[in-house]
Amino acid sequence: MDLDEYARRVRQSGKGKDLDALARSPEGARLAASVDREKLEKAAKAGDMRQLGELLQGILATPEGRSFAAKVRKAVEDGGR
Repeated sequence: MDLDEYARRVRQSGKGKDLDALARSPEGARLAASVDREKLEKAAKAGDMRQLGELLQGILATPEGRSFAAKVRKAVEDGGR
């Protein structure tokens, strides 16, 4: 399944609202601000999965990133309950 299909399924499940709330949370904003947006945009446009993986690993290497990832996982798995 590609990313677009996964995103469509998440939206249809009703869990998209939970993910949007997480992304807009203070914690989500802090993590977003820590990402090199230029590198992220360039890698995404080029489909450079190696670079995208490195950016994600950098986030997940922090306690805040791991905590946020756990919250995202919970929201996807059970709607945040």
